[in-house]
Amino acid sequence: MRSLALVLALLAGLLAPGVAQAAAPGTPNSPLLPPAVARTILHAAPDSTIYSAAPDSTIYTAAVADYPAELRALTRLLDTYTSADDEAVHAGMLLLYYGHAQPEFLAAVRAEPEVLRALRRFVLGHLDLFGTDRQYLVQNATRELGRFLQHNDIAPRVRPLLADLASRGDVVGRLAPMWVGVAEMVDWYDKANCRRYGTCDFRARIDRRVLTVRHTCSATLKIRAQQLTRTQLRRTCSSLAGQDAAFHRVVRDPGPVAGDRNTSLEVVVFNTGNDYRTYAGVLFGISTNNGGMYLEGDPALNQARFIAHEADWLPTFAIWNLNHEYTHYLDGRFDLYGDFEENMTTPTVWWIEGFAEYLSYSYRGEVYADALAEAKKRTYALSTLFDTTYDHDTKRVYHWGYLAVRYLVEKHPADVAAVLADYRAGDWAGARDHLTRVIGNRYDADWYAWLGSVN
Repeated sequence: MRSLALVLALLAGLLAPGVAQAAAPGTPNSPLLPPAVARTILHAAPDSTIYSAAPDSTIYTAAVADYPAELRALTRLLDTYTSADDEAVHAGMLLLYYGHAQPEFLAAVRAEPEVLRALRRFVLGHLDLFGTDRQYLVQNATRELGRFLQHNDIAPRVRPLLADLASRGDVVGRLAPMWVGVAEMVDWYDKANCRRYGTCDFRARIDRRVLTVRHTCSATLKIRAQQLTRTQLRRTCSSLAGQDAAFHRVVRDPGPVAGDRNTSLEVVVFNTGNDYRTYAGVLFGISTNNGGMYLEGDPALNQARFIAHEADWLPTFAIWNLNHEYTHYLDGRFDLYGDFEENMTTPTVWWIEGFAEYLSYSYRGEVYADALAEAKKRTYALSTLFDTTYDHDTKRVYHWGYLAVRYLVEKHPADVAAVLADYRAGDWAGARDHLTRVIGNRYDADWYAWLGSVN
């Protein structure tokens, strides 16, 4: 997904089941991730499992009038925790995260500081959760303890607790999420004292000890990876090189758009989804609540980068969303003038995500079963899909985007050429006029017939 996502990363760094920390002072990995705007442009892959609702717990959902009582209840919960309490603990982390903006909350913490020690006890008592699908519980507790470093009068109580946690972990290994969580909170709130925690150079240490593989595919493509064999590197390079040719055959571009200097792409590949969630946020300032992310930034200035992970749940080697995200890079360089904010001047998501899905599946010769299943439902008119935004659901953005692009590429290539000519010139209004007036709804009847036969 090409989305503008950093500001929301500031809202949701809390980890929840199946999700990960965002790019900011790290909310507990939790629910809230709508798209938002930042100067760095982020393109997130579609395979994202967002924990869609806060747990049903009075600790979080009730209007908190008695913070001291709530903190005492949370302390007892952490000290007597069983696996039946997962939702309540997660809700407690949300209480802590949002409480920092409330003077009454901070006064209660100063009066009831035992909750700080309880957070450390909870982490140390449940180190076995690291490396499991319930890791978010202890990872959030680590980060929420660290967040108290921002308060000068509370920080002295917190520093020895965090330093102890850091001393028990390392930049690699099963407890790396705990160590990285401490390092990130220290970097945000107590950088001047980083030596106390042994985390001053934590980003350089992650880069040096985690991303140990460096490989050059070509002058325009390089790979940094955690653990790829020579065979896997060759396969990846070959896949992307072949996709170049497939891309240009479809879009028939005249060359890079004016002003685009993203002449090369760096592909960063973590070994597992958990490694991606542990390291990618702190290294690259991104949300990791997704299946991979392409950072375009300013195409006239910076290094374009796709950050990904291996699909460790599959029986054979694959880099998750590799070809989808590589299409975003090629599309941004050869089809879309300017940066992502400019690309969003008019609704372009139907093309941006639909084409990334279309080229990824067609190039690999794979059947897009989910999209074909949607086609049978005949949910949307083609003319409706030209209005798709990132506020719409995954099915409309990706499945129906794929269908719209495939239909036009296969049945009306002249219209695709006309729209892309405008996109390349930055004439967003011209492209919009072609889609809404020239095409309008005149293909809708044929589109519905096509949906019934596409396979």
